[in-house]
Amino acid sequence: MRKIALAVLVAACLAFGAQASLYIQSFDAALALRASGDLDVVETLTVVYLSSHHGIERYIPVSYRTPLGTRVSIDLALGDVTMDGQAVPVSTRTSGGQRYLRIGDPDFTITGTHTYRIAYVVSRALLFHENDLQLYWNVTGNDWEIPIREARATLALPPGVAADQVSATSYAGFLGSESPGNAVSTDSAGRFVFATGALTSGAGLTIDVSIPRALLPLEPPTWLEKLARFLWDNKLAVLPIVALALMLVIWYRYGRDPRKGTIAPTFEPPADLGPGAAGVLVDDRMDLRDVSAMVIGLAVGGYLSIREDKPETDSLGDKVRSLTGHAQSRYTFVRGRRSPDDLSAADRALFDAIFADAETKETSLDSLENRFYKHLPTIRIRLFDELLQARLYARNPEGVRHACAGWGGALIAAGVGIWWMTSSVYAGVAIAVSGLIVLAFSPIMPRKTQKGTEALVEVLGLSEYIQRAEVERIEFTDAPEKSPARFEKLLPYAVALGLTSIWVRQFEGLLKEPPQWYQGPSTFDAHLFGMSLGRLSSGMQSTFVTAPRTAPSGKSAWGGRSTFGGGFSGGGFGGGGGRGW
Repeated sequence: MRKIALAVLVAACLAFGAQASLYIQSFDAALALRASGDLDVVETLTVVYLSSHHGIERYIPVSYRTPLGTRVSIDLALGDVTMDGQAVPVSTRTSGGQRYLRIGDPDFTITGTHTYRIAYVVSRALLFHENDLQLYWNVTGNDWEIPIREARATLALPPGVAADQVSATSYAGFLGSESPGNAVSTDSAGRFVFATGALTSGAGLTIDVSIPRALLPLEPPTWLEKLARFLWDNKLAVLPIVALALMLVIWYRYGRDPRKGTIAPTFEPPADLGPGAAGVLVDDRMDLRDVSAMVIGLAVGGYLSIREDKPETDSLGDKVRSLTGHAQSRYTFVRGRRSPDDLSAADRALFDAIFADAETKETSLDSLENRFYKHLPTIRIRLFDELLQARLYARNPEGVRHACAGWGGALIAAGVGIWWMTSSVYAGVAIAVSGLIVLAFSPIMPRKTQKGTEALVEVLGLSEYIQRAEVERIEFTDAPEKSPARFEKLLPYAVALGLTSIWVRQFEGLLKEPPQWYQGPSTFDAHLFGMSLGRLSSGMQSTFVTAPRTAPSGKSAWGGRSTFGGGFSGGGFGGGGGRGW
């Protein structure tokens, strides 16, 4: 209440100061609604100058902001502007959604009483509702810095529309006031007459007229016309479309992989490409599954061995689980005879993460919990460096993905910030949606080189071979013979491709002895061995990433529907204000 009282006091002070130099004796607006829906407006202002002035300024809004922050615009075509029936210099400009008219000669000053006539035509001033057309028009505007002694408006309806078939009301007072103006009447010509008494600075006259659509059968804009107009009025709404088009162009030029061509089954992994790198090529990222595949690769290569121990138990349930391969296991990594000095940088980082130093001979998987995660960034960096050095990628795929995701996240944050700071839902959503589009492109932005694409084709061909080999009726004429050695050779790649169980099933009849790098708790069984590999892989993936918790209705025109009789002063189209100069 204190803020409202202060605003009224300031307005009164401004009005008093303005009245000391000039005031509007009468504001008369003649409105004529055409059958086309356009509105002819002729404003006649009688201004009394008590001191020397050049003339008046009149500004009329042509763009209006809705509660959601979107814009609705009208088309205003300026006609003749005269003073005392004679042509007068007029300068015009449009700024901030307002059409500014400066009327008067800058080289001469005037005093006394003068009459101004401002004519213009407005399009798109009608609002289409289900059963009626609405003309919600702010006649005088609520932004005059000088008082108005009296205001009057007449409205001529289109031919065939009688005043007694139309509902009309008016509002007078400060912006937001629901106080009605004087009673609406009709003159001898059948025009509506709206009038009010004195209006101080900040007060205005608004009319609200509802015409049954049957009386004025205008076709509403099509959805395509509405969309085109919305985009024209709210150019920021095009931002998501621009973001999508821009990201498509960027992806096409810088993120799209070269064409892969035909993928045929292959029986050997790409040369000089480890299982971890093969896993990265498939989805352009290093997953924990890729790290598990690298560990199996170290075991197959003789750098370590894996011992599986089952806890001793006497309960019947635990014995059954042990026989079916579902008993809990404890895995231990044992340093192998082969020196890690000849490992690649990524594999060496993984080896050093498992064995803390040269003196460490054994490491249980459980002991890696809460400490292995510290080594993951180093392993990832070295693995991507190897891919870059091999020229399989032009740029670090993780860096590209993170950069794209960073831009997307920044736009989303900016959209939320603009929404919060400006209360513009529209602007905030447009920017945030653009950020979501950029973010959505981040997984597909890493680009492989031609060499990288060829390596990917070989990896996918290997995946095709492993999957198709499951079907016994499919024979590969040139496929190598199945053997335990072949099983071990491709096992790390099967782990990286998520095909471990399929690959193990192909060798159940051939695997009579466990691999040299695996030591189980009981008699070897290929099926149980496959289940053990699954548990080992799951255990590694959960352990390697584990870190301690301490580690770092009755609305106005722009609300969709203005229920007749529920408007307020200052609502609708029209409006604005003015001052002397």
